[in-house]
Amino acid sequence: MDPLWLLVALTLGLLARQFMLPPLVGFLAAGFVLHALGEQGGTILQFATDLGVELLLFTIGLKFRPASFLSPAVWGGAPLHMLITCLVVGAVLTILNGGVFVALEWNTALLLAFAFSFSSTVLAVKLFEERGEMRARHALVAVGILIIQDLLAVIFLVIANEAPLSWWALSVLLLPLLR
Repeated sequence: MDPLWLLVALTLGLLARQFMLPPLVGFLAAGFVLHALGEQGGTILQFATDLGVELLLFTIGLKFRPASFLSPAVWGGAPLHMLITCLVVGAVLTILNGGVFVALEWNTALLLAFAFSFSSTVLAVKLFEERGEMRARHALVAVGILIIQDLLAVIFLVIANEAPLSWWALSVLLLPLLR
């Protein structure tokens, strides 16, 4: 069934291009549709998705200079965006508590607000690439903010899963200093 699902993703990706959207939107739509139908992928689909994500992250790494992280707009923008989003979404969830969300505890509302504070780095990079804006200041700042959000998400997942942090993983952060 995996080749059929890849064909569905390809078809929806091409359909998205017809509407002047990135093919990634069609790929995501295919995943949502197939998941809603109760379908699950096998080993071929898992391999294809892992490879696709790794290649996208690799290409982002090739285009992004570590010096772009040093911008005050990046270091100020990432936490400010996350804080404002958490406060707004947390307030909305608190207001809706008891109505739409019955018995939503404050820690669950905070976790949902935190999840809503993240954006898609891959989607933003693909959009900037298609527009030819990847070297523009606004694109570099936006991608820098998104990468910091991604790093915060990884840290959160490590803490939430109570998984021990590998020293090898931390050593990756030192790679830019080798240059």
